Amino acid sequence: MQYLRALPFLAVLLVVLFTGLRPDPVPQMFDHQDKLHHMAGFAAFAFTLRFSFPRLHWLLVVLSSLTAALAIELLQGALPLRTPSFGDMLANCLGVVCGLSASLLLRWWLARGGEGAGEAGAAASGA
Repeated sequence: MQYLRALPFLAVLLVVLFTGLRPDPVPQMFDHQDKLHHMAGFAAFAFTLRFSFPRLHWLLVVLSSLTAALAIELLQGALPLRTPSFGDMLANCLGVVCGLSASLLLRWWLARGGEGAGEAGAAASGA
């Protein structure tokens, strides 16, 4: 059942590939909303990659995530209504850093036994 651990990563991978390689861009409600999409997508990509395959070295997670980001940006150049962008790639890189940082912080917190989680819950419930 260890393969179930990979399901969140596979779901994120499919969403990132679908939105990154669809023929027309995702509609935007405000300027540069796509940068937020890039950052969130690659933060989720790096985060779920780290937890789906915990034995991967963090540097391999970064290199894999950035390779995927660069490949998607370059493939967008082959689509008629899409263009690769340095700003998009920068948002992808920032997302990878955020996702990896969040995974490292969570891993550190879990290694400590998740201290404070029970205390915070008890304080919030008034116990």
